[in-house]
Amino acid sequence: MIVDNFIIALKNIRERKTRVFLTLLGIAIGIMAIVSLMSLGEGMQQAVTQELSTLSDTIIVNIGDGFDATQSSTGIEYQKDMYFSDRDIGDIQRIQGIKDISPLLAYGGIAAYNGINKGVSLLGMKPENIQALFGTESLGLESGSFMNTGDQNKVIIGYNVAHDYFDTDIPVGARITISDKKFFVSGIYKKEGMGFSLQTDDSIHMTQYDFEKLTGQKNTSIIIVKVFDVNEVNTVADEIQTVINENHGSDDFASVTTMDSILDSIQNVLSIIQIILLAIAAIALVVASIGIMNTMLTSVMERTHEIGIMKAIGAQNIDIMGIFLFEGLLISLIGGLTGITVGIIGANGFTFVTARSMGAGMALAPVFTLYSIALAIGVAIFVGLISSFYPARKAAKMSPIEAVRYE
Repeated sequence: MIVDNFIIALKNIRERKTRVFLTLLGIAIGIMAIVSLMSLGEGMQQAVTQELSTLSDTIIVNIGDGFDATQSSTGIEYQKDMYFSDRDIGDIQRIQGIKDISPLLAYGGIAAYNGINKGVSLLGMKPENIQALFGTESLGLESGSFMNTGDQNKVIIGYNVAHDYFDTDIPVGARITISDKKFFVSGIYKKEGMGFSLQTDDSIHMTQYDFEKLTGQKNTSIIIVKVFDVNEVNTVADEIQTVINENHGSDDFASVTTMDSILDSIQNVLSIIQIILLAIAAIALVVASIGIMNTMLTSVMERTHEIGIMKAIGAQNIDIMGIFLFEGLLISLIGGLTGITVGIIGANGFTFVTARSMGAGMALAPVFTLYSIALAIGVAIFVGLISSFYPARKAAKMSPIEAVRYE
């Protein structure tokens, strides 16, 4: 019986190629959207997880909710009235489980190159701490080298500063003026792109000595802490926050951020975005299901006489329903498989275009899972059956005498 239904369905599809093609197109578009959006969403989540996992042992300690940076004509200005004291740093160093502590000085300045001035974000740290924190596999240098202890008037610049801020690229070994003082470019960071870690693309890093001499600022704005055991990172973070708040007699003087908390927040946002996009894709499937129903109702009307003959020679209602259900299912399944194929090609094409136009660092690699493919096929089957049920039931309920007389 299944073979007979398959043969009949193929015969009817061949006889109505244009109508069936348009119906297939609607299903394919909806399934394509589901597959491509799920793959890109999964790729984004895996990229974020991989990026932050390299810093899973890191705690970022800020003043309040974080330093307040505002862009102005004189560069980037940071709040100056609150900062971490030497006592804070000493108390953090005495907390058990801490591997390394890196005070970070942050301020704004004006960088000049080839007669063009740009506002930049300046960060000052000890050279060994810069290399320990920013010399990871996910960050690292595109070219040049990190600074050594005792180096002066040297800087490491972000990818965007080197390649996008000025009318020409800044090479390693060039001289760049920062707030009227010349510095030697020791290294250039790799493009971080869509990374969600410490954002080096738009920063200029220098030694703590040069930073204090250039800006006159000695106040620690941020403290980067690394722990020995990543499983203890949240416990250590809570202890750091408690100690600093007690030092300053306030419950909210300092805030601590771990990569786990950032990861959870980002994944929650990505999940919401993905649900919204899939809801939009579902609208296309609703339209496609209406198209299948319309196609099947038209087919029932055109084949009324044929239905009457089949009933007259002994076909049961269940047989008639099976023919039309199978035909609708076949149309939907073919459309679904087409949509999956186009979705895979489209998602990879999106990655290729993004990589060419925005750089490899901004490219988002899609991840196709068995779950997403199975879901797409299941949705196609469900839509086909639901959309065909009413036309099939209408065909099965026809009176054989009236159907035979129908012209």
